[in-house]
Amino acid sequence: MKKNVDIKIDTLPTLLPLLLLHGAVLLPRAQLPIPIFEVDYLSMVADSLKSHHIIGVVQPILKDMNVEENISLFRSGCAGKISDISEIEDERLLVTLTGLCRFDIVEELPVKNGQRKATVCYDRYTQDLIEEIDFTFDRPRLLKALKPYFKSVDITPNWQEIGQTSNEKLITALAMVCPLEAREKQALLETPTLKEQSQMFITLIEMAAMGKADHSISCH
Repeated sequence: MKKNVDIKIDTLPTLLPLLLLHGAVLLPRAQLPIPIFEVDYLSMVADSLKSHHIIGVVQPILKDMNVEENISLFRSGCAGKISDISEIEDERLLVTLTGLCRFDIVEELPVKNGQRKATVCYDRYTQDLIEEIDFTFDRPRLLKALKPYFKSVDITPNWQEIGQTSNEKLITALAMVCPLEAREKQALLETPTLKEQSQMFITLIEMAAMGKADHSISCH
């Protein structure tokens, strides 16, 4: 069964401010808390609160890091709506974005007041506006792979919570929180469907666990 969400493509802004996060992605219907302290990003949040409350989350390509305005970006990201905001200390905010729909960058605008903006297109990701209630995947294979992976990256999971989490929320949450490489996270972001994302994620976790195990053996 599929469930339409209360968002239409034509209601999403096609001009977005861009928040650059290396090694992190936002996915539809997931929440991402982000500490904001840079002056330019604080201004971006303030401007967004005066308009549509939506910010585009994209990953920078750090091999090009020099001056921030010149950092190249991956060409796809996710629009997130500011769903919560709190002050954690002086001039620092904790902003929670809720993923709405992924997008492709069409064209970047000239940087203004330290902020990067781009025109975006959502056409390739219209499926993000449909929630797959009965999405299925090879859950036993995932759990089998997660056990050695979590051990290798020193994560102590709540297995009871994992067992009670729906398939869609589980794949989305794991894809966002697991410490995968930036390009691997980007590949997951750009993979069209949840089914394909789940297959890619399991493969990445299996490879990561195997690689870390091999490295551990070689170090002894």
